[in-house]
Amino acid sequence: MKYHNKNILCLEYDEYVECFGIETYKSDKKRNRITIIGRGGNGREVLIEYETLPADRKAGILQKFGKPYEYIAKQPLVDYVKINWDYVASDWYNKYVLPNSTLGLPEEYVDKYTKAATWLNAINHFTTDKRALKQSLNISIAAFWELAGDLIRANDVALPINERRLKDKLKDYKQEGYPCMIEAWRFGNNNSKKVKDGVAEAVLVKMIANDKKHDDTIIAQYYNKWALKNNYAAITPQTVGYWRKKKAIVTTLSRDGAAINYNQFSKRSQRERPSSPLMLINSDDNVIDLYFRETLKNGKSTNDYYRPTLYVVADAFNDYILGYAVGETNTIELIKAAYRNAINHVKEMTGGNYLWHQIQTDNWAIDPKKEGELATFFKDQAHFTPATIKVAQAKYIERSFGVVWHQQLKLFPNYSGFNITAKEKRNPDAVQMARKDFPTKEQAPQYIAQFIENMRQTVNPATGLTRQNEWLKAFNESNFAKKRAISTEKRLQLFGIKHPHANRITAAGIQVEINRKRLTYDISNDLYIENVNKKIEITYDPYDMSQVLVSDGKGLRFVAGEVQKMPSALADFKEGDMHRFNVLKDFKKQINQHVADSMNAYDEILQRANIDANSLLQAGVTIKEVSHKAQKVLTGHVPESTGGFDWRQAL
Repeated sequence: MKYHNKNILCLEYDEYVECFGIETYKSDKKRNRITIIGRGGNGREVLIEYETLPADRKAGILQKFGKPYEYIAKQPLVDYVKINWDYVASDWYNKYVLPNSTLGLPEEYVDKYTKAATWLNAINHFTTDKRALKQSLNISIAAFWELAGDLIRANDVALPINERRLKDKLKDYKQEGYPCMIEAWRFGNNNSKKVKDGVAEAVLVKMIANDKKHDDTIIAQYYNKWALKNNYAAITPQTVGYWRKKKAIVTTLSRDGAAINYNQFSKRSQRERPSSPLMLINSDDNVIDLYFRETLKNGKSTNDYYRPTLYVVADAFNDYILGYAVGETNTIELIKAAYRNAINHVKEMTGGNYLWHQIQTDNWAIDPKKEGELATFFKDQAHFTPATIKVAQAKYIERSFGVVWHQQLKLFPNYSGFNITAKEKRNPDAVQMARKDFPTKEQAPQYIAQFIENMRQTVNPATGLTRQNEWLKAFNESNFAKKRAISTEKRLQLFGIKHPHANRITAAGIQVEINRKRLTYDISNDLYIENVNKKIEITYDPYDMSQVLVSDGKGLRFVAGEVQKMPSALADFKEGDMHRFNVLKDFKKQINQHVADSMNAYDEILQRANIDANSLLQAGVTIKEVSHKAQKVLTGHVPESTGGFDWRQAL
C-alpha cells in the first residue's frame, strides 16, 4: 500500500490481485467498481484507491492485511523487501538438485523459499541496524518483532509468526544460509525405485488396470509372486498406490470406463462464463438428496426414503436457477414444465417476456438428427447445443450440483448425503432414527421450493451479492440480455399447455374449465361477429391464467383476456365502467344491424334470381322434377332447353 499525492490511500496492483485474483481485477475494472490511478506497462505503476472500493472488497482487504491505515505504517518493511528482492537466492534454489534424484525443486517451492529468504534478509537488516529501524519505522526492537509477525501473516510468507520461533529461524539462516529453508521431507519418493525397468513397470501397470479394480494389497501380493520368480524386488501396497496415481491417465480407461477417463483426463478448453444473463442456459435432472415418506399403494406400509426427481434450468452467467420442476422421474413433460417455470420467473423478475439465446443440455431423449419432440422444443426457443454424450464437464450446471448445492441441502432435516454410495453420505444410524420425522411425499414441493429459494439467495463471494441480485443487476445493465423480448402470444405458443378438450366461442365468451376452475375469456368486438360459435382450442399457462391463446388451427389466432364483469348496481360502477357499458350497448346494436343487413343481402340475391326460398321448403308441394331444376338455378346452371316445361310457372 502507499499514499498517492501524500493523502490518498491506495493498494498496489500486486496487492489487489493477491487478494482477489487477476480475473476479479479485470472484472472490477470493466464494471467500474474500482478507481484506478496509472496505466501500467513500461515500468509504470497501477494503484487502486482504497476509499472508493465496494464494501465487499474492503472487507477482503481488512481480512488479508488488517486495518489499512495501520498496515501502511508498516510499509517501510514491505518496501525494503520489494526493493531488495534476493535474486541470488532465486538462482540458488532454481539450480538446487534434490538428493538421490535428477530433479530440481518445483517452481512453487523456488518462489516460496526465495520469498522467505528475502524477508529474513529484511528482518536481519532492521534488527542489526538500529538507526535504520528508528528512521524507517520509529519503533522499538520489541515492537518490531510483533510488526514482523503481522506482515509475515498478511503476505503469506513461509516463516513463523511467533517471535521466539522467528528468531530461531533467523539464527539458523545466518548459520546455514539458503539450505536451511528446504523441507527435505517434502521431496523424494522411493516407491518408484522398486519397479526398476520397463518390464516390471508393464506388469504392474497392467495389474492395476484390471477392470476388476483389485485392492493395492492384492496387486502387491500377486506382483511379488511374479517378481520372486523373475529376480525383481518385492514391493509394498504403498508402491502400488504410488504407481496407480502416477499412471492414472493410462489405467482409468480400463478400470473405470471411457466416460470417467475422458472427464478426468481429456485436456479441457478453458472457458469464460457468459458475460451477460440469458446468453447460455443449462438444464439437467437431479434425484434430489432429500428423503420423504411415501405411503405405498396398499395404504398401510410406507417407504421412508422416497427421493423425487428435480429438473433444473440454470443461467450459466452465475449458476442462477431460473426454473425447476419436480416429478417421479425425468420425462419430456417434466422438462417442459421446468422451462415454463423458468420463463415465468424471468418475467416475475424483469416484468417482461425474455428468451435466452442458447440452450445446452445433456442428450437425454435427443435423437441424433435433433428432430424429435424434445429437440424441437429446445430449438424453437434458442440455438440448441447438446453436450457431448457422457461428458459432464461440458455443462456448467454439473458443477452447480456441488458444494454450495449440498451446503444448502444439509440445512434440511431429511438430507440424505451426496448420494446413496458417496463418501459423504449421512450416518445410517442417524438417518434411521430420524426417518419417522421426514416430511411426506405430498410436502416435497414446498420443501424443494424453499431449497430453490435458498439457492437463489446464496451470496457469491466474488461480488458480495446474492446470485439473484447479481443476475438482476447484470440483466439491467445489458442490452444483449433484453434482445430477445417476445410477445405473450409467442410465450404461450412455446411454453403453453393445450387444453385437452375443444371449446367454442359463444355469446357468453370463451368458457373453459382448467384444474376444476371455471374461467371465461373475452373476444374482441372486431373478431366476434365472424367467429361466434366457431370451434377453437385453448393454450394456457398455469402460472398466469389471466390470458390464453385461442386458435382454430386455420388462421384464427389471438390472445384472449379474462372477462371483466359489469357491475349490476349503479352504485358499484367505477371509473371506466360506464364507458364499457356504452361500448357493449353500441356493439349489440351493431350485431342486430349486421343480422338485418345480412338477411337483406340474401333477399336481394334471391330476388334477382327470382327464387322464393320459403316455397322451396314446402316438401309436400314441390315435386321432384321442380326441385331438381330449382337446384340447378341456385347453383348457376340453367339448361338451354326445358323440354317445353316452364319451371317458373310451376313454382
